[in-house]
Amino acid sequence: MRGAGGDFFSVTWPGYVGVLTAMAPRRFAASLNQAPMWRRTCHRWLRPFDHAINTLRASGVSCIAPDQLLRRAFDECKDFPSARHLLEGTPVARPAIYTLVGCAPDEGCVIERTETEFLTRFGRTCAANDWEPCRLGWEGRIGMRRFLVSSFAEAAGFSRARRESLAAWNGSLSASEFDWLREPVLNPYTRLAVSMNPARGILRAVGYDLTGDVLPAPVTEICELELLAEAA
Repeated sequence: MRGAGGDFFSVTWPGYVGVLTAMAPRRFAASLNQAPMWRRTCHRWLRPFDHAINTLRASGVSCIAPDQLLRRAFDECKDFPSARHLLEGTPVARPAIYTLVGCAPDEGCVIERTETEFLTRFGRTCAANDWEPCRLGWEGRIGMRRFLVSSFAEAAGFSRARRESLAAWNGSLSASEFDWLREPVLNPYTRLAVSMNPARGILRAVGYDLTGDVLPAPVTEICELELLAEAA
């Protein structure tokens, strides 16, 4: 895709107009995670009630959707600082978690957004579907299989386990491998894995799907693009 800030490459469903995961060579790369859910209750059976109220509340505001804001960042921003400023300061229709990385070693952060406020953390740049640290009244997102059976603490534990697994991985992204994608990061809902390096212009993606086992398996070969080499 191409915007005023330059070219960028979005990995998502065909025809999707927002941006969930993308890389702009020599600029930055970013991904969007679903934020925790605001809970008015704590009982597991009342999750559908809270989910419905939050959805209605988001549909009634005029602020930009988080995926559309990320699209605007790739369209307009020329570097990591300008993208960070946009993602931090623009009011959004619903909470979101952005992971943003630039081309310099110190350019990496997680931006935790509510509708009008933000918290940006550096150093601990792994994210799942909960705030880090957890905040009172917010519940980590869980899949539909556990929607009515998991406790508040279990919901937080699922996201914490995924985040800590990523943080503990000490391999290298230089190889065309996805050995960081293991349980619990790999889960029944995993359909796509992406590895991006904006400084080198490398983007790798692989598709997953259920094949009869409990966990998804790769169903496509790894697609690797050397984008700077192509541009040259």
